[in-house]
Amino acid sequence: MEIQEAIEERKKQIKKLEIEIEALLLAAEILKSGAKAETEKVKTQPGMAYAVLDEIGKPMHVTQISEQIKKRFSISIKANNLGVMLFRYAKRGNKFYKAQGKPNTYGLIKWQEITQRLDSLKVGTIQLST
Repeated sequence: MEIQEAIEERKKQIKKLEIEIEALLLAAEILKSGAKAETEKVKTQPGMAYAVLDEIGKPMHVTQISEQIKKRFSISIKANNLGVMLFRYAKRGNKFYKAQGKPNTYGLIKWQEITQRLDSLKVGTIQLST
């Protein structure tokens, strides 16, 4: 029976290492996408909003996004117009999503995908440790 226990212990260690590797690959992907966003030239309002949100790294209210666009790109965009544009994009599921329970607050769809992947890794880790 001791050899079976050793085998099971090694299987648990392998599973844990696989989860850690997946987390590291995800981190590398996040870092890679951040470097890519900085080098791209932005010309459209959605592109500027995307660049601002990508740089900040969390959902923001449209007035905050508008202020950051003005600082970064020296272009004034009315928060109301930006809000309408972001709402339309979010409704179509294109680049942006509307934050739940936060009026006029938007984030990037890629964050939702990453968050879902991180949550699945957490679940795997919890199951492994029990």
